[in-house]
Amino acid sequence: MIPRNLLLALLLAGVSTGAGYRTYVIDPPINDNPVLEGEALPVECRDETVMSIMCARGEYEPASFLVETDAPLKQVMVKVGPLKGAGGELPATAVDVRIAQKFTMAITWTKETMPWVLVHDPGMMQIVEHTPRYFRELTKEPIRPDGKPASLAEYKAGHSKINRLLKELIDTDTLQPGDVTDFRQFWITVHVPDDAPSGTYRSTVTVTAANGPTKTLELELTVPPFDLQPPPFHYGAYYPTMVNYPGMPEHLVERYNAVTPEQYLAECRNMVEHGCTNPVSYYGAGIDADGEPEFEVLSYVLDIREKAGMPKDVPLFMFDGGGVIMKEGALTDEEKKSSTEATRKVVDWVRARGYTDACFMGGDEFHGERLRSERDCFQAIRDGGGKIWVACGNDFLDIVGDLLDYPILAHPGALMTDQHQQWFFTPRDFLLHRQGLMTWDPETFMVPAYQRSIKGAHEHGHKIFSYFDPQGGMPVPQLHRRHRGLGMWKTGLDGTMTWAYIHIYWKTPRLDSPDIEDSGVPHSPNSFVLRGPQGPFDTLAWEGYREGCDDARYLATLQDAIAKAKAAGKHTRLVARTERWLGDLRVDADLDKWRREMARRTAALLQ
Repeated sequence: MIPRNLLLALLLAGVSTGAGYRTYVIDPPINDNPVLEGEALPVECRDETVMSIMCARGEYEPASFLVETDAPLKQVMVKVGPLKGAGGELPATAVDVRIAQKFTMAITWTKETMPWVLVHDPGMMQIVEHTPRYFRELTKEPIRPDGKPASLAEYKAGHSKINRLLKELIDTDTLQPGDVTDFRQFWITVHVPDDAPSGTYRSTVTVTAANGPTKTLELELTVPPFDLQPPPFHYGAYYPTMVNYPGMPEHLVERYNAVTPEQYLAECRNMVEHGCTNPVSYYGAGIDADGEPEFEVLSYVLDIREKAGMPKDVPLFMFDGGGVIMKEGALTDEEKKSSTEATRKVVDWVRARGYTDACFMGGDEFHGERLRSERDCFQAIRDGGGKIWVACGNDFLDIVGDLLDYPILAHPGALMTDQHQQWFFTPRDFLLHRQGLMTWDPETFMVPAYQRSIKGAHEHGHKIFSYFDPQGGMPVPQLHRRHRGLGMWKTGLDGTMTWAYIHIYWKTPRLDSPDIEDSGVPHSPNSFVLRGPQGPFDTLAWEGYREGCDDARYLATLQDAIAKAKAAGKHTRLVARTERWLGDLRVDADLDKWRREMARRTAALLQ
C-alpha cells in the first residue's frame, strides 16, 4: 500500500504509480487474433501465470505474454531466470526475450496498428500522427475493383500514422527497458541446445517497472526424448534481393537497392534459423565477352548462402542466364540449339558446385496462351538437362504440365483478397471478422480442380509448391504455420515458395533518408521480415513460418518411428491406431494438440 500523503504527492508531481497493471499468458502465441487498441483482449490472452512449451533439441519455440496497464508504466523490464530441471540447467543463451513492437502497416486498403515486429530495443521506433506527403497531396479518389470511388477522406485518414525512426534500425543484443502506456506484448524464444537432456525444466519470468510492483510468471519447458528429423517438404521463398558484389556498377547498386554482403549473410542466416533453407536466387549465370556462360557473381552469391548454412545437394532455383533463352513465342532451330547448349553448360557448373539440378524461371505468373507460348523455351531447357520452375495459376497442367518441373501454384484466396476484398473491409473488420472473408485457408487446395493439378504434377514425376500461401507480410501467423506443415501434407503439396522473404529490391531504412523522415519505416504486406542495415527483424508471420516447418519435422519424426516399429515388429496395435489417427486428421485440426500428440506417440513407439 502507498501512504495517502505519498500518493497525493506523486499525483501532484505528475508521476504515475503504475497501479492496475496485469499480465496475461498468450496461448498459443502463434494465432491470428492480434491485440488491438480499444478492443477487448482476444481469447488467447489467458488469465494465467504459467507458459508451457515443448521444444526438442535444436528447435526454436516461442512463448508470449501481455502486460496491460491502466496508467503509464515506466522502464518495464523482463528477465528470465535459469531453466533448471532434473537433467541440469540450460545456459542463459537458450532464452531470448523481445517485444512484439506495435507497428502501423497496411492491412487492407488502409492501415492498422498491432504488435508485429520483434525487437530487443523498443526505443528505435515510435508511432506518431503524421500523414506522408503522398497522401497529403492526393486529390483523386481511389477506385475500387467494383468501379466505385472510395472515400478520399477515409483513405487519407487511414494513412495518418507512421513508424517514426528515432535512431538507426540496429537492434541491441538483449532486451532493453521501455515505457508502456497501455499494453505491450513480450516474446520469449527458447532454443534448446543439441546436447540438452530430455525432461522438464522450469524458470521464473520476472516483470519489473520503475513505478509499479514486481510480478512473476513461470516458464515450463519440456524437452522430448527424441531428436527431430528433417522436414519432408521443400522450404523456400522468393528472395528478390541483390547483393553489392565486388565491381557492381554504381547505377545498378542504386537501381536495385543492393544490400551489403554483411546484410545478405545476416538475412540468409535468419532464413536458415527459420527453416527456409532454399530460397530463390535472383542471380543466374552471366555471359562473358566470348558469349560463353560465366559464373563469377553467381559463385560469389552462393559462397555467402553456403556460409550462412544453406545446403547443397538440393535444386538451385535461379533466373535464366548464361545464354539460356526464356521468351514468349516459338524458337528457331538455331535458338533451340543455342539455348540447349547454354543450358547444358550451366547445368554442368551447378552440379559440379554440389547442387542436384539447375532450375530456370519461366515467365512470372503467366497463364493461358502466354504460358503456352513458352513451350519451345521449356523444351530446349529440358533437352539441355535443366529444369523449369515458375509461379502459375491452376491452368498450368493442361498447357505445360508435361514440361514444368516445379509449378509454384498460386493460392486461390490470395488474388481474391488482394484485388477485391481489401477494398470492402476496414483493417479492423478484416482482423476481427475474418469469417466473412475468403482468405488463405489451405483447405481450398482440397477442392477437386486443385487436387487434379497437384496429382497431375505428381503423375508427370514433378513436384509442386504453393505461392501466396499467404504472402509473407499478411497478418495471419497461424495460417502461415498451418500452410507450411499440416496444410502441405494433407493437400499433397511438396513445398512452399511464397512471395517473399522481403519485397523486391526493398530499400534499407536509414535515419538520414528524406523518405523515411516523411513516411516512416515501411513494411510491405509481401515481406516476412523488416530489413535493417545490419540484419533483419523477425515478424509474427515469420515466426509462424518456422512453426509450420517444425510441425513438419515432428510429423517426419513420427513417421520414422512408425517405420522403425514396423521393421522391428513392435507396437503393432499402436502403429495401427496411429496410422488411423493420422489418416483421420483434418486440415483444420488444433495445431498445438496435433504436435503434442505426435510427440507422445513418437516417444511410445520408440520405447
